[in-house]
Amino acid sequence: MKKQGPVQQSRIPVIRQKMARRVEVVILFILLFVSTLHLIRLLTGAEIVIAGHVIPIWTSLVGFSGPLLLAGLFWWSRH
Repeated sequence: MKKQGPVQQSRIPVIRQKMARRVEVVILFILLFVSTLHLIRLLTGAEIVIAGHVIPIWTSLVGFSGPLLLAGLFWWSRH
């Protein structure tokens, strides 16, 4: 196994930090996307049927506020 030099060892934490930031941005995007979709359902009143069962509109209230709250807390913890 080849030993890493001092320059390579110091770059590894920087690369991990950049990857962690990218993952954080993706997580925030997904949470905000899910929250937006539920908000659209709340505003339009669209019906969702899964296996013959109609999903009540109030579930979109939870689906909107939950991910939005998580995204806000995640953003706040980053800064």
